[in-house]
Amino acid sequence: MRLNLTLSRKAIILVSVPLIIELALVGFLMVLLQQAEQERESEAHSLEISNEINGAMRLLISAGTNTVIYHVSGSRDSLSHYRRSIREFPQVVKRLSELVKGRLNEEDDLLHMVSLYNKANHNLVQGHRKLEEGDRIGSMKPYAELNKSMAELYVIADRIQARQSVIQEQGKAAQIATRERIKWLVVAGALLNVFAAVALVLYFNRGTSHRFNILLDNTMRLASGEPLNAPLSGGDEIARLDKVFRKMANSLAAATQKERAVLQNAADVICSIDVDGKFSAINPAVEKMLGYEPSELVGARLVQFVHPDDVEKTLETLKQNIAEKGELTLENRMVRKDGNFADVLWSLHWTEAEKSTICVLHDITYRKELERLKRDFVAMVSHDLRTPLTSISGFLTLLKSGKYNQLSDHGLETLKSAESSTNRLMNMVNDLLDIERVESGRLDLNLGPVTMEGLVESVFSILEPIAREKEIDLVAVHNDDLEFVGDADRLNQVLVNFVSNAIKFSEKNSKVVVNAYETDESIRIEVKDTGRGVPDELKQAVFERFKQVDPSDSAKRKGTGLGLAISKALIERHGGKVGVIDNRTEDGKVEGSIFWFSLPKAADT
Repeated sequence: MRLNLTLSRKAIILVSVPLIIELALVGFLMVLLQQAEQERESEAHSLEISNEINGAMRLLISAGTNTVIYHVSGSRDSLSHYRRSIREFPQVVKRLSELVKGRLNEEDDLLHMVSLYNKANHNLVQGHRKLEEGDRIGSMKPYAELNKSMAELYVIADRIQARQSVIQEQGKAAQIATRERIKWLVVAGALLNVFAAVALVLYFNRGTSHRFNILLDNTMRLASGEPLNAPLSGGDEIARLDKVFRKMANSLAAATQKERAVLQNAADVICSIDVDGKFSAINPAVEKMLGYEPSELVGARLVQFVHPDDVEKTLETLKQNIAEKGELTLENRMVRKDGNFADVLWSLHWTEAEKSTICVLHDITYRKELERLKRDFVAMVSHDLRTPLTSISGFLTLLKSGKYNQLSDHGLETLKSAESSTNRLMNMVNDLLDIERVESGRLDLNLGPVTMEGLVESVFSILEPIAREKEIDLVAVHNDDLEFVGDADRLNQVLVNFVSNAIKFSEKNSKVVVNAYETDESIRIEVKDTGRGVPDELKQAVFERFKQVDPSDSAKRKGTGLGLAISKALIERHGGKVGVIDNRTEDGKVEGSIFWFSLPKAADT
């Protein structure tokens, strides 16, 4: 039967069982040691009794002998020894009396012996006094009694000594037996402790290690994609870990399945390239892009499928990506299976764990074709459309000057409309050319010193007639000493666009204010108006191509929707920024907009 125990409880059992055995062993050892101590004390007590009895006998014999010698020879040393024995004798008797207390088996004999000691001592003293008095015959009776008491004392002393010898021998034997029991108890306890510990370890380890091996095998199975073992039973930590592992495995399987589905159905080619420049994996989208089956590319070198002119650039980018361990992009031409070429945009990402480059290939052949068509269109506009418009504009100018006779008032009105339409079309063509040149990077800037005073005067001289027609005042904040670096013509174009838009969307009898000031990092130029403003959701969108606040502005105010986009591109080409914010009064009310652009300071430029 397997106990359903947690690992913590198993650990408690593994520790507590040997501990209980050790505590029991210590208890038994304490009992045996106490027993041995009692036996040692009994032996010591018996030995002390024997010593005291022998001492009392020696004192009596010494006192009797020395008193006889004294009376025979008159020796003062013998008298001194006698007196010392007589003084010490009561102390010995007192100690012996204390030793016999509580000794039931010996108390009667010892008490009798003590009384005999006292009687013998009394007879000895009486005999000595008689001899001192010169009554030798009178001393015979006490000495006779003394001999009788001594004889009886010898009998009792021998009996007690024999009993004490037996007690001492029994105590020694008991102590030897106790030491043997302690020795065997220690050995038996240690063996029992080791056996219990080993048995518990084997019992718990058999199930625990087996279950851990199943978990380890599951990790190997998960890594190799094989089915997992049956779930582990029980409610301990291992069983819970197995449940968590299975949930993780199911989540990984679902994620892997989704990832595989994404890879299999992705429109872009997704592949990995090892450090040797070989394809190690690739999704089926390559068949649509290049015409190859994935199996035809796996293991093959990348350079085999790159246009010869782009091989060196491709390998250098791959090496740079590996060295920097980051993300890079690359455009090159790939060779299709039919021999044609495809323009491809690469996104490269190096993975240190797999030591390979993960690549996403996007087919930009169509985009490249559109760019070619765009360039052709711009060339066509530049040559085939701009030239006729210039001729038409020149002819209309001749008509207006009366070169071909004077026109009637209706004819002049019609000529004015035609001239306006031609100028609008010419501006649109110029805007298209400008934005194409800026975005393609083919617009060069003629940088030089620019003063704010000269820039504002140039712009105001162009737009003053339009502003006067709408009864709008153009105001410039005093900033004559402000100077910066830029392309004067292009900055003039940007400021004209900002101010003309402000005039276009402002009401009559209002003001358009141009202000410029220097910050810690840049020169900032602002154009304030009191028009309808720009909603928050369109503050970024108005700088996109063909984007206007009101779609009807193109027809009402004859705008192309390219002016702000061109302005943004020109300012960014200078390394600056553009934006629009609300023009607020002191009480926080919104009255129009503030279009601004900033330029780096001369040192930064």
